[in-house]
Amino acid sequence: MSNNGILLHIPHASKVIPKQWRSIFLLTDELLEKELITMTDSFTDELFDLGAKTDRLEFPVSRLLVDPERFSEDADEPMSAKGMGAVYTKTHDGQPLKHDNQRASLMEEYYFPHHIKLEDWVQSQLDNSGRCFIIDCHSYPSLPISCDLSQEPNRPDFCLGTAEPHTPASLVAASVRAFESFGYSVTVDKPYAGTIVPLKFFGTDPRVSSMMIEVNRKLYMDEKTGEKSDRFERTKLNLLSCLELIIENWTSV
Repeated sequence: MSNNGILLHIPHASKVIPKQWRSIFLLTDELLEKELITMTDSFTDELFDLGAKTDRLEFPVSRLLVDPERFSEDADEPMSAKGMGAVYTKTHDGQPLKHDNQRASLMEEYYFPHHIKLEDWVQSQLDNSGRCFIIDCHSYPSLPISCDLSQEPNRPDFCLGTAEPHTPASLVAASVRAFESFGYSVTVDKPYAGTIVPLKFFGTDPRVSSMMIEVNRKLYMDEKTGEKSDRFERTKLNLLSCLELIIENWTSV
């Protein structure tokens, strides 16, 4: 664990579906692979990699199995209306994805342990240094998909997500400047909004800083094949430079 109080939270990079859970999916192997390409934040575990400078928390399985960034109760989760609560039952375009008769088991095996790790990390940082910063690391399709709440087709290169009181205005402004200095377009809370904070601290403890960073997939991959493009390394280098500037701003406040 690093001592600088910064965590890279990477929830959607995995395409792993353990063999014991394959049978609950209703899709053929071909259709499941296509859905994985569409829904996975592919390569974000590689793009957001600052080595020993930060801590990391990666979710170990695909969001198609369990999505750790949804609220645990469907009644609290807006996306559950689309069959995409913490345990998805629908594909991105509303087709049947999997049975939900194993929901409780999936939540116990994957969802709750992940959130315990996140909460414990935050608490340890607050105990040790009195503050911390979660960078919530994501990517998104260059064009809206059916389940997206925003269907605006003109999507920026980067999107920043915020949550009060956890994302100071000065941090947002510094982050926008960092991405724009590399010639990227950047928006705040559109087409995606919000950022992860453990519920224990959410909305009440400003010592916990958090900001979501979403990368437009057109910058680094072929969205049809799911493979890296020839722009991957340049995008990664630029993103890491931006992260350094963002962290420098947070550290100096």
